[in-house]
Amino acid sequence: MASIFKRGPARPQANITSMIDVVFLLIVFFVLVSQIVDLESVDMELPEPEHPAAALPEEEPRAVLNVLPGDDGDCDGYRLAGVDYPPTPDGLGALRTALVAIYQQTPGIRVNLRADRATDYRWVSPVLQLVRQAAGLSGTGQDAARMNLVVQRGGDSS
Repeated sequence: MASIFKRGPARPQANITSMIDVVFLLIVFFVLVSQIVDLESVDMELPEPEHPAAALPEEEPRAVLNVLPGDDGDCDGYRLAGVDYPPTPDGLGALRTALVAIYQQTPGIRVNLRADRATDYRWVSPVLQLVRQAAGLSGTGQDAARMNLVVQRGGDSS
């Protein structure tokens, strides 16, 4: 049987000469471009308008109200400003009192209501009514109750 490789088996070798050339050219290019950009820049003190027409809008004040998920679509409670309220009538009354105080301090506040997808709507609906009642009791009017409903995928409501 004739041997195909007379000097032994062939071993692949990587020739990286062309890659080194390309990297060297890229380095030279970026060094030259960065020097050109530096030459064109001029230090300026631009005037700041008193009332700019294109100003970024300020972030609206907001309160986050979490519906704490329980097992099988139940609710373990509600959390507002780091305070937990049980889903009982007494807990909802205390939550309404806290919301009234928030509306009195900041009349234009927006309430973000966060709930897990698995939580039944029967636990979300009373809170929607509660926020509306709190806005009315605070003296700002029920029309001031502005809410966003945020639905989460998992059980994280922190």
